[in-house]
Amino acid sequence: MASIGHVAVGMAASRVYHDGRSPGWRSMIAWSALSLLPDADVVGFSMGVEYGDPWGHRGATHSFTMAVAVGLIVAGVAASRARSFRRTAVIASALVASHGLLDSLTDGGLGAALLWPFSLVRYFAPWQPIPVAPIGLAFFTPFGATIALIELALFSPLFLFAFDRWKSLSRTATAAFWVFWFAAVWLTASTDPLRDSVLARVLREDRRTSAGFSEEAFSRISEGTAVEEVRRLLGAPFGEARFYQPKGEPFRPAMTRAVSSLPPDQCLAVVAEYGFVVFTRDAVACSQAGIDEGTSIGDVDRLVGRAPEWCWAYTWSPSESHFRLRALCFDHDKVSLVIRRWE
Repeated sequence: MASIGHVAVGMAASRVYHDGRSPGWRSMIAWSALSLLPDADVVGFSMGVEYGDPWGHRGATHSFTMAVAVGLIVAGVAASRARSFRRTAVIASALVASHGLLDSLTDGGLGAALLWPFSLVRYFAPWQPIPVAPIGLAFFTPFGATIALIELALFSPLFLFAFDRWKSLSRTATAAFWVFWFAAVWLTASTDPLRDSVLARVLREDRRTSAGFSEEAFSRISEGTAVEEVRRLLGAPFGEARFYQPKGEPFRPAMTRAVSSLPPDQCLAVVAEYGFVVFTRDAVACSQAGIDEGTSIGDVDRLVGRAPEWCWAYTWSPSESHFRLRALCFDHDKVSLVIRRWE
């Protein structure tokens, strides 16, 4: 998620903290910085920390435990300045916790480790209406600008609240604003086929689908659907990514494993299109196992066994332009993730 939404929540929290009075710019900056604090974990990338590590992006710093800890620290500072310890702790903790919850509403990346340190599972909300923002310099691209504008529209009510602008709007202006806001939410978050058709025309979508794919059939699949039922409804996928377990280690979902922690001498991930390998993450190890570009998926199964986790893609863009991605990920023969988003 881009920073704009988190800043909006921080600015609104600043006004709540001041009992609904308009806060000063220093207070808004301070509370916005507090809202953004969990994303300080991105500095770990330059230190070799992987995305999927416990302290990687959206890891420990996005947890409820960290939110409470930060809230107590902020409350301690506030109490030293004659502010309410309890009120500050509650609002600050809720604000920091909102960061992870909002990130779980995005449609990409890894989920948030909300229950760290009790669980390393990365959680996504059942509904993911917020498009994920690119990380780092990739944010300063046309795509990053689009995401920023979307968040600005989605969180605009909080900006108006923070700046105390609602009272200054006429009834006509207020009505017009809510029409605009609901339209923005519909275009961004709705799963309505009409909305997808509108975006397809606006973005000039260039999409191809696998032979047996249909949106109606895809809509009938949910987490827990058996792989046999998926095959019956959708047929063979266009693309496939397979993830294998490191030998001698207990099962751990691929999305929670840090790449740096994987043994370099094992073939652990392959990507295929039309049933033939086009990419291997561990090129040397995979080649030694007999898997190279052009190897059939059937031969991969024969050489290294059946993968416990894999993902199937049913749509793609030949020109690599914007398109509606439809994909499924599996964990031991059952759907573990349904992916519906714009790429």
